[in-house]
Amino acid sequence: MQEEKRRNRLLRRVDWRFLLPCPSPVTSICFAGGRIAKAVERISERLADPRRGVQEECDLAVAINPHQSTLVEAWDALRPGGCCYVEWYSPFAGGTAGIRRRMEAVGFESVTCYWPWPSPGLACAHLWLPLEAPGALHHLLIRGPAARGAFRQVARGIRRTVWLLALRAGLALPICVIARKRADSANEPPSPCETTGSARCRTRLAACMSADLIRTLQAEWSTWGLGPTPRQLSWFLLTGGFRSSNKIVALLFAEPDPRPQLVVKLPRVPESISTLANEATILRALHSLRPGGIVGTPRLLFWRDHGGVMTLGETAVTGAALLTQLRRATYRSLALQATSWQAALAGRPVLSPRAVWWNRLVEPVLTEVQDSYGGVLDAGKLAETRAILASVDSLPLVCEQRDFSPWNVVITASGALGVLDWESAEIQGLPALDLIYFLTYLAFFLDGAIGSGRFQQSYRASLDPLTLTGRVRVECLASYAEHIGLPPAALYPLRLLVWLLHARSEYSRFVADAGGTPTSETLRRGLFISLWEEELRRGGNG
Repeated sequence: MQEEKRRNRLLRRVDWRFLLPCPSPVTSICFAGGRIAKAVERISERLADPRRGVQEECDLAVAINPHQSTLVEAWDALRPGGCCYVEWYSPFAGGTAGIRRRMEAVGFESVTCYWPWPSPGLACAHLWLPLEAPGALHHLLIRGPAARGAFRQVARGIRRTVWLLALRAGLALPICVIARKRADSANEPPSPCETTGSARCRTRLAACMSADLIRTLQAEWSTWGLGPTPRQLSWFLLTGGFRSSNKIVALLFAEPDPRPQLVVKLPRVPESISTLANEATILRALHSLRPGGIVGTPRLLFWRDHGGVMTLGETAVTGAALLTQLRRATYRSLALQATSWQAALAGRPVLSPRAVWWNRLVEPVLTEVQDSYGGVLDAGKLAETRAILASVDSLPLVCEQRDFSPWNVVITASGALGVLDWESAEIQGLPALDLIYFLTYLAFFLDGAIGSGRFQQSYRASLDPLTLTGRVRVECLASYAEHIGLPPAALYPLRLLVWLLHARSEYSRFVADAGGTPTSETLRRGLFISLWEEELRRGGNG
């Protein structure tokens, strides 16, 4: 198995740790084997062996479908204030009420039940829903796309009702539980995250979903203009993504309101901290440039250390995923709406000479692609690309979102676009790159290339103005260029650059997958290099 896949599978198996008061345990004990035991060992400094007896008090105990005697062993193994995580797959566990009684009978308190999906025992869970938080529960049920047709609407309503009843009754399995060992708070030893003397806890990645953080958010709630201070906040944890570097996202609900008001983002691995820091910087800069805000853009609320962890908070941008609205009949209108949003983000920028942006935004891309792909690329093609880019004298500089993809765009309740994930953005970036990327992927989804892998054929069709995707592409880019004052002749050089820019990022993913230098065969299969080569073959036509 490739190195990144192995790492991702292990870390994703224990994403529930971000629901713990402290997800960086020093000593853990696991009453289960297999992948979960390996994953718990990976996030712990020490892993006690339950077969040898407990040599020291543990911070975390983990079990799957435990007998009552195992729960007693877990209780005995934990230090006062330590946490227990249990997965229940048995339909005879008694639902949330029965599980609560079992754990409280042993002495556990603060018993909180979650429903993960998909089952963490079978796949990497994408979400963790608190079963006793009505606002979060209703959000999950209503956030999907609207059904078309009266019959489908009725059928969907029935399915949602059945699902809601099953979740409330605790019949949806598995049920994952986090509980705490009862302790006298006056005599309770500090948790690992609170022990400032531990160098490991200062440097090890953690994220405390603690009562302290909730109290902090409640105290500042009204200052952010989010309405009255909520009496109860619930967390709906999203843990999706295909890589370990994907961040953890917590939606916060002022119960019982089903609309999330606040988003908290946390790094799963240390290398993700810099990307979240960049998102904070970008959102802060956007607010400074546009004090009135930009429609569909989250507002930064905080970026700060909490319990030794950098935590990002921003307003929630919610709506139906744009891709749920995508059909041939809506393709043009969605593309034009995205074009208008990009034009509004750009504003009315002035032309900046090449000396202002070349060494910062173009030269590093060309150099890194040469260094990374030089062994498999035609040097003449790279030289030709450099010459084409050097022919551009001036460009208007704009905020470049750099992940303006259809899956990161939602349609809000008002019908406007909302744009998520600003981690890769560049506040003074190059124009049109975001729009080219968006239109390309919108065509990929419309053509079915995402499923078939026929990316080059789809892209080739989008360069043909006689096709639907080609006509819309020409219309959108012309409208955008006219709005921001972009010279039309600059569009072809920018079309070349956008794929080299993303090829650079793709190379980093190849390195992570291989755990080192990727093979030449892997590099030749790169999507973005193939799109760049397709552009060169067309020579600016399309």
